[in-house]
Amino acid sequence: MIAHRLMRFTAFFFIAQIVLFGMACNTNKKVTTVPEPENAPLTAEDYLKDIVQQQLQADWLDASAKLNYDDGSMAVGATATIKMEKDKVIWMSVKKFGFEIARAMITPDSLFILDRFNKEYSAEPISYIADKFNLPGDIVTLQQILLGNPVFLTQSSPKAQAEDGQLRWSASTDQARNDFWFTLPNYDLERVEVEQPTQQRSLTMQLQNYQDAGGNRDFSYLRKIAVDSRETGKADIEIEFTKVELNVPTDIKFSVPPRYQRTSN
Repeated sequence: MIAHRLMRFTAFFFIAQIVLFGMACNTNKKVTTVPEPENAPLTAEDYLKDIVQQQLQADWLDASAKLNYDDGSMAVGATATIKMEKDKVIWMSVKKFGFEIARAMITPDSLFILDRFNKEYSAEPISYIADKFNLPGDIVTLQQILLGNPVFLTQSSPKAQAEDGQLRWSASTDQARNDFWFTLPNYDLERVEVEQPTQQRSLTMQLQNYQDAGGNRDFSYLRKIAVDSRETGKADIEIEFTKVELNVPTDIKFSVPPRYQRTSN
């Protein structure tokens, strides 16, 4: 039962977040800031430019983390190793009591999950996410989440409110809503709330314990996530990073042992 829950966590990490953010806009791009007249108040569009420019940038990620997962029927703790090469691969190994339970990898065109407990594996095209959930999969979106950068469901009708060193930036349509809270002037992302009402999907994430990890800005070592969707159900997840290295090349390998059976989703 514990192995099953850990497998569900692994699948959740690689699929559910993409499902929730599948319609997201890619904000990992250069933005040209137009100087404002002195003392002119910043608009929501001005703040968006600053938010994009202040994102954490990394070509590589090599991290260790403690995981806690609770879906209401069972609470499970585990450890994980997470690796990323920008725009190419995201890899994760989940362990319990020092033994690997699951391994997963996503590439721009494929999704792989290895079940050590049952000696099974799944290998699906990235279109599996679109076929199953009617949403596009996107490795860029998932790596933005890993780095702790904001991912936008919508940028329509934006609003911004800055007060007492905190910025709240929000946008919404009939189909989607997202709210972000930042600490100024460093634009550390503190809280995220996103919702797709018509799709019955919502997510809240708190980002805490910012520390230097060798990047262009500090990295959030503690993430607390609450998610609710038709595809994944309700779940609370806490990710506490214990080691993070950015921009240091690392080996990323994924192989299927002999005699493992392929499962069909």
